[in-house]
Formats: sequence, C-alpha cells, structure tokens
Amino acid sequence: MTGTVGVKPTYGGVSRYGLIALASSLDQAGPVTRTVLDSALLHELMGGHDARDSTSIPEDLPPLVDAARRGATGDLTGMKIGVVTELDGEGYQDGVRARFAESLDILRGLGAEIVEVSCPHFEYALGAYYLILPSEASSNLAKFDGMRFGLRVEPEEGPVTAERVMSATRGQGFGDEVKRRIILGTYALSAGYYDAYYGSAQKVRTLVQRDFDAAFEQVDVLVSPTAPTTAFKLGEKLDDPLAMYLNDVATIPANLAGVPGLSVPNGVSDDGLPVGFQVLAPAKADDRLYRVGAALEAALEKSWGGPLLAQAPELEVRS
Repeated sequence: MTGTVGVKPTYGGVSRYGLIALASSLDQAGPVTRTVLDSALLHELMGGHDARDSTSIPEDLPPLVDAARRGATGDLTGMKIGVVTELDGEGYQDGVRARFAESLDILRGLGAEIVEVSCPHFEYALGAYYLILPSEASSNLAKFDGMRFGLRVEPEEGPVTAERVMSATRGQGFGDEVKRRIILGTYALSAGYYDAYYGSAQKVRTLVQRDFDAAFEQVDVLVSPTAPTTAFKLGEKLDDPLAMYLNDVATIPANLAGVPGLSVPNGVSDDGLPVGFQVLAPAKADDRLYRVGAALEAALEKSWGGPLLAQAPELEVRS
C-alpha cells in the first residue's frame, strides 16, 4: 500500500529479542525498504541465530543478497510459480487484479512457468488468525499493568489500589482496537471456550500449513496480490473492523504457517495508489523471494523508466 518493498522472514529467521510481544507464535521482524536488494542487504544483517530468542533457528541464512542480484539479471528459467486460486476474485479491486495479471505476464516472459495452485483451507485462515492473535495478545499484554514499568495512570479520586491503577492505566494506555483484541482474546481463552475457539483455530492453522506443504511440492514459490485493495483513508474503517481485517486476507496464511513472504510494488491502480505483488516461499527458503522479487522489480522499472515513486511523485510526500 505504500510503494515500498516489505519482507516477513521465515518465523525464527530474525531474532525477536528486544521486541514487544504481540502474538508470540506469529511475531516476526523484517525489513521495509525502497528496493528488493536493500531488503536483502538489511535482512542479512538482521537475520541469523540468536541464543537470546528461544524461537531463533540455529542455522545460517540462505544467500539472500546473491539471490537478489541474480534475480535482477532477469532470468527465471526453470522456476515454477504457483498462483493461489483462493487469493483472487471477489473483493479484489479491478486495478489490483489488472496489475497482478500484468506481473504474471512479465514473469512468464522471464522464463518462469506459471501454474494455478489450490490451497483450499486459506479461506478459513482469516478467522483462525483473528482468534489466535487476540488470544496471544491478551496473554502478552497482561504484563502492561502500570505496576512496575511503563505508563502508570492513577485514579483521579478515591483510594489508589492496585486494581484501580491497573484499570485506569489500561483504560487510557490502550486504544480501541487494542482493547477490542484483548477482550476477544480473553474471551477465547476463558474456561469453557478455549477448545471451541483457540483450540479450533490452531487446528485450522495446521490445515493451512498442510496446504503450503502440498503446494510447495508442486512449485518453487506462490504468488498473489498483497492486498485486495489499495490504501484506505486514515480512520476510514475504524467503525468497521471486519472490513479492515479483510485487507489482511492474502498475507495471513503465510503468517499462520511461518513461511516467508515478500511484497514488491508492481504499479498503481486506477485511483493512482500503489499496488503490491506478494511472493511466498517454503520455510528457510527466503532466497527464492528475493530472486523472484528482484526479477519482477527490474523488469517493471525497465518498462516504467524508473522506480515506482517516479510514476506517482505525490507518494514521495506521503512516505
């Protein structure tokens, strides 16, 4: 949505030491840059094993920078790219679909084989994600109580008790969306509802992971639009949380499965706002993201005569 390159590395590929935990089984830090090569360079600096993070993968990263530079030469001969049929169609803006189709043609022209791949459980990923994330957020954010560190808000009148300080601190310290997620998560984890909600969501997560496993037996990477629409106005969807959550429909499956994903700008929609192209790879094969992303980026910039921001200079101000 911002005309930048963004990468979510393989879960455990970048240390989370020092980050504030939101959802421990989902959280992962990654680079956001102007170019694919810059993301690869930053990713190599950020990544690698860290004994201070219990989820950190005790292995070296694949050659990310080399993959980006190889991709920029424009040769994808022998690479098989799968289009996820469940991440297209109804709800996707016409301009988003048009840029996606054009990008597929470009990749085909660079020597890649494009095939359709079905991941039938992806349609349930959104619902599972918005049970798992709030549940883990409720648990992780419980420590922010104003007792030992951080914001501390004391009641304006009456006795200053631990319970009243916690209530005042959390009431003023968290915004409406954070409160909504904490309440949802607390409810999903409560006695009598755990198996029906959080437990069931974890079962769906396993099915999504199996979809990825089956898909990557057929293709090297999967692709889709990054988001179904271009950016919406600030605050426009605050009164309709579901509409806001639906913008995550294409990126959530990778987060549930822990596989890496990359979004590269692939043009602007009819409204003049940037569109993203998502590439997904198997766990610990982050280098494939950079090869495909750099190849598409180089081909697009050649046709545009420069970077995306040159096509929509007003985005420079917004960014």
